[in-house]
Amino acid sequence: MVGVLTRCASASLIGRARALTSFLAVHAASWSLLVFSAGTVLSAVLQRHLLEETQTTQHLVEFNVGESFGLAAILSLMLSDAHERPTLARSDVAVLLLSALTWFVPEQHGVYLAMTLAGAWFLLKSRSDPRMVGIGQIWLALSVYELWGKLLFKIAYQAIEVVEVGLIYQVGRLFYGGLGVSGASLSVRSDWSIVILEGCSSFHNLSLTVLIWLSILKIAEQPALRAAFRALGVSACLVVAINVSRLLLMLPSREAFIFWHDGAGSSLVALASVVAAIAPILTCVEGRTCQPSPRT
Repeated sequence: MVGVLTRCASASLIGRARALTSFLAVHAASWSLLVFSAGTVLSAVLQRHLLEETQTTQHLVEFNVGESFGLAAILSLMLSDAHERPTLARSDVAVLLLSALTWFVPEQHGVYLAMTLAGAWFLLKSRSDPRMVGIGQIWLALSVYELWGKLLFKIAYQAIEVVEVGLIYQVGRLFYGGLGVSGASLSVRSDWSIVILEGCSSFHNLSLTVLIWLSILKIAEQPALRAAFRALGVSACLVVAINVSRLLLMLPSREAFIFWHDGAGSSLVALASVVAAIAPILTCVEGRTCQPSPRT
């Protein structure tokens, strides 16, 4: 009898130990993904504030909103199914650890290069796991917004500048009869003009719009259907319109330029651009969620 009880107790302890090991392994995977995501963003934020020049309110709003939406989407994906926690293979953990080493390199772009590699790894390796694919997509979207979009913009800046200045000129003619253009310079007065430089482009806000759009879809657990892409198109048009309006409002005087470029106007534009990125896709998601189910 004692032997039977001993064997039963041993089996029970072994079973509990296995269950505990499984529990810790499963939750360790969730924590690993969250820590890697938050650590990468935190490292980039600290480097941006410590190593670069003082950030304007516009930059703070744009960067922090994009990163916040990305982290919220990742957290939502990990909590989407409480009964099925994500699991990581040894190769997955190795990729995360190697990528995390860039946190300590004094270059924020290197951080997002590592996140690109991690995102591509999970996107290609975990095709059968929608949750891991979604996390990989968010990592790639963050990397595009923070790194690859900026690199592409610098490479194609000359072509983008021609298109953007032409658009601003065509719209501006409707409001300023004497609007003149010379290269990247616009003017409505002989003694005052503005030059459209890289930081004035709508391109950066468009990559932020895509990141917010994808994050909201992941948080709402909605697929990217045609209606969602229409919402993305509306957001893109609104973001471009807001930036064009801001540039045109700088034209009348130096005081107007300072207000819309460095003053409270730049903060208003940043907030308006974020709202323009959020509202269309949020309306689309809410409309789809609130649709009544067809009667059977």
